[in-house]
Amino acid sequence: MDVRLSQPLLMDGATATNLMLNGMPQYSCPAQWILENPSALQQLHHAFLQAGSRMICTPTAQANAVMLEKWELQDKMAEYNRQLAQLTVETCRQFDPSVLVAGVVAPLEIQAEPFGETPFLDLVGIYASQALALKEGGVDLLIADTMTTISQSRAAILGCRQAGLPVMVTLNVEEDGETCMGSDLVSALIVCQNLGAAAFGLSCCDRPEKLYHHIEEIAPYAKIPLIVRPRAGEDFDRMLSPEEMAEQVRGLLSRGATLVGGCCYTTPQHIAKIGQMMREFDFHSVHVEKEDAQTILMAGATEPYFLDEYFDQTEPIYCRRDMSDELLELEESGADVATICIETVDDAYCFALNAYMLHMPVSFLSDSEEALEMALLMYNGCAFVDSRSNLDESILERLAKGYGAVVR
Repeated sequence: MDVRLSQPLLMDGATATNLMLNGMPQYSCPAQWILENPSALQQLHHAFLQAGSRMICTPTAQANAVMLEKWELQDKMAEYNRQLAQLTVETCRQFDPSVLVAGVVAPLEIQAEPFGETPFLDLVGIYASQALALKEGGVDLLIADTMTTISQSRAAILGCRQAGLPVMVTLNVEEDGETCMGSDLVSALIVCQNLGAAAFGLSCCDRPEKLYHHIEEIAPYAKIPLIVRPRAGEDFDRMLSPEEMAEQVRGLLSRGATLVGGCCYTTPQHIAKIGQMMREFDFHSVHVEKEDAQTILMAGATEPYFLDEYFDQTEPIYCRRDMSDELLELEESGADVATICIETVDDAYCFALNAYMLHMPVSFLSDSEEALEMALLMYNGCAFVDSRSNLDESILERLAKGYGAVVR
């Protein structure tokens, strides 16, 4: 994972909407159409490169096994991703070998338990399979793009990092800073950066000026580069001019974003103007007031938590299939952190099914390495690992580091 994200960095613009202008039918399988019409993608990527893009994304957002099933092409997943990556890499390397190629994975349109029927580990496996195919195609890094839940963001990071490449994450949020599925933006940042995301930010969402307050919200807590890929408009008849978009993107840079590009309806002309603006922008003048370094940043799926070192923990509670009464009692205890005793792998699974009901930070207490790892894997938040666990300190530290947790 030695790809270095130089900052600032100009990414590319929209793929699907631009290809539709070049003849791609709206309801076709993008992967299949592109491979049947490779020159259309090559011309678009070349236009973005000429406009100044230093990172080009593969057209693989709808090329995971779940999405391809709509066209009965799921068996083509590995082949399509490998070939689309190769096509993108070839165009970029011929133009400039230093241009980065990001392999794109995206929401799967299925939900993990308890809000869907799919086991969380199945999501991880789906992302891992696509990431490995993209790696075979030669991509430099991966981007989990326009994610809608912390659960899927975590699954994407855990799956993609099996390819041994850096993983960036972007969310698609509503005006209130939550995704359409109710995941909180600040929580997602905390979870993703603790899990090792190389960069974090926003994609699609809205036009640039509508995203200012979102960047202001997360910038104080960000320890990794912030990405923004806003929309240029709602359609080709209602979109910002290249000059207007560049001026609005300036406001994102002044609030802390350093990796910028565009999503829907963003053309090479938009990217060229953004690049011109970036060359003139004084990045050294940007100052973001950071959260106190002593604050412990924790998160659940729907809300972040900010603790100091003197927090109180509840008495340990034990896991069972229905934990609603116990979790309510924890919230009424007056303590700062809920202590969850994990004795078996089944305990970890039971708590994962109930965790959405708990609105306070979690600390896992366990004497089983296997059970503790499963609890950290399944929990869709950032948890503590209780140092009172009867396991070697090196094990606690290793598991915490692997799953974005904190030993206390």
